[in-house]
Amino acid sequence: MLNQLALPLLVLGVCTALMILKDIFRHPHPVAVMNIIWPLTGLYMPFFGWLAWWYLGRKPSRQIKLLLLVPQKLHHYTGWQTIFISTSLTAAACIFGDIITIPIITLVNQFSVYPPVWLQAIISVALSLLIGLFFQFLAIRQRENISTARALLLALKTEIFPLLIYQLGIFIFMSLALKFVLEQQINPMIVAFWFMLQLAMMIGFLFSWPANHFLIKRGLNPAV
Repeated sequence: MLNQLALPLLVLGVCTALMILKDIFRHPHPVAVMNIIWPLTGLYMPFFGWLAWWYLGRKPSRQIKLLLLVPQKLHHYTGWQTIFISTSLTAAACIFGDIITIPIITLVNQFSVYPPVWLQAIISVALSLLIGLFFQFLAIRQRENISTARALLLALKTEIFPLLIYQLGIFIFMSLALKFVLEQQINPMIVAFWFMLQLAMMIGFLFSWPANHFLIKRGLNPAV
């Protein structure tokens, strides 16, 4: 039953990502890093990721209206659209972190070494944080004319808090999934594992939303 539900949603997620990627070639986002973020959004938000791209990322008029290209020190726009886009950047960093972590854990398991879940989470968080800082740095450097050091500092202020909250949501959900659904097995060859990870990304998104709202409202998290 679970596989019958999981496989269609996973395939739909991949199709959504590919549709967004195809459309980006014709309508690239003016903030370069968002051309990576939007297809990844489609992976964990089947169909809805496409709607979000269509209404929030595809049209330049909407981008300007949402203040996506205006330095946040001039405007504090805390509408759900701005929070959604900022949270999607955090989500993309977590996806990359998991994509790198899972093969590492799988390889280690081949040598009969089974690191505890908390250690796997630390590895994923560390990788996600590095990638998230890189994404934020690229967006900040394109949007604002500031030094590299200031851009890095702003990226740190912007990304650490929401990313840790996002990873907390993933960790809680995956801990429950491993116990009640996956029988304590992190096996990328199982469809149910990827489905649980897709759901975990959605849960992390909900967890991180208030954190991004908090930072944007106080001008600490410039929307991209």
